Amino acid sequence: MRDTVHKNQVIQSIRHLQLSESLVIALDDVQQAKEIIVMLDSLQHFSEQWH
Repeated sequence: MRDTVHKNQVIQSIRHLQLSESLVIALDDVQQAKEIIVMLDSLQHFSEQWH
């Protein structure tokens, strides 16, 4: 990920959701990063619905 601000936000989301540290590492791969971001968006959406 070239946008370090966005990458840091995604890392914080992973930590907030207590997901695997391997997801943080996977953010360095462009294709995996896109898939992780989509997954996190979905998880955050579900999390907001449960609160």
